[in-house]
Amino acid sequence: MDDVRKWTFYMIVLVAGFATGIGTIGLFPQMWLKYGITGLAFHVVFLAIFTILAISETEAVMKSRQYFVDLYRKILGKPGMIMTIFALGVIFLSYYTANVGLSILSPFVGAGALGRLISKIVVMGVILAVISRAKEKAFLLMAFGSLFLIVLVPLFAVLSVTNPPKDAVYVSIAKNMLLNVPPITPDLIRAAAERAVYGVGLGFGFYLMLGSFLNERLNPRIIIGTGVMVQLILGLLSTVAIAYMITPLDPGTFLSYANGGEEQAIELMERLPEILEDYNLLLYPLALGLFMAGMTSILPTAEVDLQILQSILRTSRSKASLYLTGIVLLFGIIDSSPTIADMMLKAVTTAIFVTAIFELYPIINGRVQKPNSLQLIVATVSAVIFAVGFLVQAKYDLKLGGAYHGSLILALILVGIGILGEFLTPME
Repeated sequence: MDDVRKWTFYMIVLVAGFATGIGTIGLFPQMWLKYGITGLAFHVVFLAIFTILAISETEAVMKSRQYFVDLYRKILGKPGMIMTIFALGVIFLSYYTANVGLSILSPFVGAGALGRLISKIVVMGVILAVISRAKEKAFLLMAFGSLFLIVLVPLFAVLSVTNPPKDAVYVSIAKNMLLNVPPITPDLIRAAAERAVYGVGLGFGFYLMLGSFLNERLNPRIIIGTGVMVQLILGLLSTVAIAYMITPLDPGTFLSYANGGEEQAIELMERLPEILEDYNLLLYPLALGLFMAGMTSILPTAEVDLQILQSILRTSRSKASLYLTGIVLLFGIIDSSPTIADMMLKAVTTAIFVTAIFELYPIINGRVQKPNSLQLIVATVSAVIFAVGFLVQAKYDLKLGGAYHGSLILALILVGIGILGEFLTPME
């Protein structure tokens, strides 16, 4: 295999792993169960639009021949946008490192505040060990982790289908939920768009970083298009596994999960040792699969934040790795409480629609390149979707009330940093 094919394969696997994450394994099936075929159809449409957008972002950075942090700070004059992406990544890492750790550690440490904090410390230790290496080595390690996940999820789906449950009634209920055609509602569109944003992985600066890493011999259309397609297939297979395996063993937990949100997905994960107590040979690979799904998503996010911090502070990779770990763990102490953690996650989900717009900036600004017709149409449509998504999600935060007002306030602070960042961060 020549170098181009080798690196194309590595990058496809890396993109697939980054895009997949725990969201695809645990939250995509939840969205599909709740909103049926209608939700799935909207999700696929959004996924296609956002994939084209991700490709356009990557190509814009490649053609600029600028490092992505320098592009925003020196050429575009928008350092605040990069700082917002960094801050969003820190909050995301603080939340998801706990979830990833709990996929393995919850039977031993529980899922309370202390258990979440212990899980974060363990996972951040693993992240530090990986990202402190040279960038190319870190990318290769991420790709190998992603490859493991890509092999494991289909295997799990096959095992769940080839070992049918004795009582298939609840499997039929799950199938009916998946094939249901509910009416189009704002909540359905919001959920489908939110899952697609996470499904592609927009808003975290990953494709900006990817554009800095790729050269003209590597084709981002093949890499990103194939990677996102693999992510969608893994999501479909994960849904099959949940419908055939979890549903008949614990219908109550399944129904709570199917009609719930992030915390209900965590509850399902926490109860897996109980639910699958007679299937230990399946339980351990599943726990490892969930762990790898999380790691393949948070490692690239950590890499983006590391490169931003290293560039701004003009420090070594090893020192920037330590700084990033410290910052994430500091937030980790604050949001170890499940209630505060969920509030901060809602802030990420709200702000991510705006950071996705920030990622559009190199395409629509015109200083990097003049966009072609397709890029202009996709960028315009995406910007409208993201702006509406932000408003809808903000309304959703207000509707939840209580502590979730803090979600909107934090999201607005993040957005404000991005818009007013040139006054807060020195440009070069």
